[in-house]
Amino acid sequence: MRILLHGFGTFALIWRHLIAHAQKVAPEIEWSIILQTDHHRDVLRAVLPDERIFCLEHHQARESALGLDLSVLATYPGNIHADIEAEKVAFKHQAARLQLARAVETYTLYKEFAERVRPTHLLISQIEGFEGKMLTGLGRELGLTVMVPVNGRNLGGTFFASDAYETLPAHRAATPELLDRARAFVARFRESPTSAAGRPDDPAADGTVLSTFRPSLPVRAARFARRAISRPDLFDREHLRTSVLNNLPFLRNRMWALHRWRAARIFDIASPDALPKRFIYYPLQYTPESSINTPAPYYVDQLRVIDALRFAMPHDHLLVVKEHPACIVVRPLSFVKALQQRAGVVLTQYRMDSRMLARRASLTVSVSGSATLEAFLFGKPALMLGHSFITPYLGGASAVSALQERIAGAIAAPPDDEQVANAVAEVMSVTYPFMLSAPGLPDEPVLRPGNIARMFDAVRDHATRAAAHAGHAARAA
Repeated sequence: MRILLHGFGTFALIWRHLIAHAQKVAPEIEWSIILQTDHHRDVLRAVLPDERIFCLEHHQARESALGLDLSVLATYPGNIHADIEAEKVAFKHQAARLQLARAVETYTLYKEFAERVRPTHLLISQIEGFEGKMLTGLGRELGLTVMVPVNGRNLGGTFFASDAYETLPAHRAATPELLDRARAFVARFRESPTSAAGRPDDPAADGTVLSTFRPSLPVRAARFARRAISRPDLFDREHLRTSVLNNLPFLRNRMWALHRWRAARIFDIASPDALPKRFIYYPLQYTPESSINTPAPYYVDQLRVIDALRFAMPHDHLLVVKEHPACIVVRPLSFVKALQQRAGVVLTQYRMDSRMLARRASLTVSVSGSATLEAFLFGKPALMLGHSFITPYLGGASAVSALQERIAGAIAAPPDDEQVANAVAEVMSVTYPFMLSAPGLPDEPVLRPGNIARMFDAVRDHATRAAAHAGHAARAA
């Protein structure tokens, strides 16, 4: 097995520990890694030779010498324009031609490296922008087994998708034993709902926190300055702004607190007693964010969603919209005020209980958020316009042209308990007890020896099961 990793951001540090663990228990596996910058190259050199570490910024052409040859995409199975829109910040302030040229260049460079190291598997930390989205397509083009870890949200654990849309593995199966476990889980959830964060209960049980190899702030600042001076054409002002805020949390938190205070005063409904008799519930998603940019970039402008819903909902319903608690600190006040000027829309106070709203609503709708999963687990109607692992159990993503019919159908036919249990059992059948997220979460649940060990076991087991299923399917055909 030869595994190519995408070392997006600080996920490269997790891969450093994963490789070190694998070299002890499975030295026959060959590892390679793609890095965007050389931030963590020296850290990876401790476990990988230089020829299996690819650093993008060291190979990118100067802007003045950057060409644009779209013919190199002739065999690419994805859509490079949709891939670009998965990006949250990078590219966005650049001219359209430069965005496309940089995207095609990145695709070409990554393809050349992959063809040189000849991996059998591609493990992508997270679909967080253009590169992750494009790499899933490149993996398909090269015939690799693509593995994208997906957090199971309220169900816990992690499974591996083969694409950017959280598609569950084909070898999932709801066995009688898993159905019993699923029914018990649903019963417990309805009494005491679990968190959508999918965090382990006791991270400390997995051992002492591993090293983050994090250099001091002056060292990081000096490196950033050197890169900006040597390659001004690669400088991204949004990355600078984000870095400054992340390294000055006192200033950032004061700014957020002021914005929250201002935005929290904009609402129509302050208490559950004031909710409409009949309503459709739409919780706003955090944007820009990979959870919506990746599976449904058309709906990054959520006013499109809101307009589509209010034009398609039953005449005796209102559309209840609630701000995302994390996004209230950054979303422009103009957006929230614009909601109050749309007929049929009422805005709740952002602290109102989302689960209560899902239980009382005729229907919960989201592009790709976890509120629809929670509504489904409660046995309440739910509908999605984008993709997540729960989407197929809700009848698939709805096209705008079919929205009126889909809304009426979903309200008339909420999921029964066996539908819910079967879906949960299928997810359980491919879920593993580890967590993958960027370092820095409270209690650091990811960077612990026990979690890293289970992560590796999961990668190896999933690869084996995926290969066995593919072989069986090929023989059956």
